[in-house]
Amino acid sequence: MEKLLLEILNELKAQNAANDNGLWTASDIARYMRLSTSSVQSRVITRNNFPRAVRIPTEKGLGGRRWYPKEVRDWARKHREPYL
Repeated sequence: MEKLLLEILNELKAQNAANDNGLWTASDIARYMRLSTSSVQSRVITRNNFPRAVRIPTEKGLGGRRWYPKEVRDWARKHREPYL
């Protein structure tokens, strides 16, 4: 049992490391914020103070928008409710 739990923990750590090294899509942001993708697309990433997207050029023009995970997390932390 202990071996299985250690394997699960190591897999979760590996997934977190992979998420930090890549770029997030709107769906990734939705999963992080526990919102629907449509809510993120219409109410979150459209905000003026939300981190600027990265656009990867493709042969047909600009690809989909992506964001750096650290910038998204930092933005979310700045919007915590104040202490009462």
